[in-house]
Amino acid sequence: MRKLMGLALLAATANAGAQQVVDDFESGTNPNDWGWAVSTSSTASIVMTGGNPGAWDDSGVPFMSDHPNFTAVPPAGSPLQAALASGSLHTVSIDMQRIDGSGVEGCFPINTASGFFSIELMDLHSAASLVEAHMTSGPTFPDGPFPWLTAHFSIPSDATDTPEGWKLNADPDLHYTWAELMHNIDGIRVFLGDPSARTIPYCSHLGVDNVVVTYGTDGDTIFADGFDGAATP
Repeated sequence: MRKLMGLALLAATANAGAQQVVDDFESGTNPNDWGWAVSTSSTASIVMTGGNPGAWDDSGVPFMSDHPNFTAVPPAGSPLQAALASGSLHTVSIDMQRIDGSGVEGCFPINTASGFFSIELMDLHSAASLVEAHMTSGPTFPDGPFPWLTAHFSIPSDATDTPEGWKLNADPDLHYTWAELMHNIDGIRVFLGDPSARTIPYCSHLGVDNVVVTYGTDGDTIFADGFDGAATP
């Protein structure tokens, strides 16, 4: 398993033109404004030990949400904002864990069912309503609590039409296209579960580490969508 060094690192990859933004939270700060989307308050924080390795972003518990997700709408001038606005996203990977919250007061009901992770890309400025595209399937996760795992997502940013496995939601009157979204991305979310499924708020305790966004003019770094074990050194 790779070792990821630095917080919000903007670095060249092995392929010329491709770059990475890495959030590993090791400095205890969060310049790309990642956070947990919640329906009620929790005690989210950066924890300096126990990650994969080192620091990680803890949702806190009880974390109540009908569609729990880790979201960034990065500020202007940040490394992640530059990546999302580049029009050339290639891949996203993220380490996640689900922690047992059954003994925590107020953590009810708990949903520990298996499912899939989905990623969503958002345009927040082109229309009065949200324009977004999300994956309709993705890397799977097991029942119950699970240890650190790494989810990989490929972003076909050079596609002209909405790619297979994605759903684009926009007002039909806009005649909005996938290609337009790729050049107007303001935010990104990774969901635990299907973002389009009907559900009720439930309690979770989640952790994230090592968010890596690859972008640039060289698409050779694209990997297949997948989910694997993230072994802690």
